[in-house]
Amino acid sequence: MEQALVEYILKQHAEADAWMAATPGSWMGKLVDPSDTEYWTQRVPSGTLKEFQRIELEEDAYYTIAEAYSKSYARAHDFSTMTDAELMAEIDSASKVITREIEREKEEKAEEEARLEKLASSLEIDRETLERWMEAA
Repeated sequence: MEQALVEYILKQHAEADAWMAATPGSWMGKLVDPSDTEYWTQRVPSGTLKEFQRIELEEDAYYTIAEAYSKSYARAHDFSTMTDAELMAEIDSASKVITREIEREKEEKAEEEARLEKLASSLEIDRETLERWMEAA
């Protein structure tokens, strides 16, 4: 395994350890230890940092697109033929879709909360009572 990849993995381990030490009760995953050669030989056949980063970029593109649209749409892409710039553009585009969806869901939740508050007020009851009545109905 290329020394640059080993150093990258160990740096990630150190960052995770430092973060967990600074935030008790929190947990952060770590890359598989570089001594697990069976894993790394399968994961990154060439053993280079460049190949590892490319694999990670393709996986990031797949999972971001799957989250934004669907897994079947993500599977329809041939990420291996795309340049790094094309992959980043796909990731950026899908990330914007995800962000818009999160914002839309927040707005819908706020609108629903306002509607329930208005209903409770019009019935001259508190929200807890309204919730109890709605659950009983």
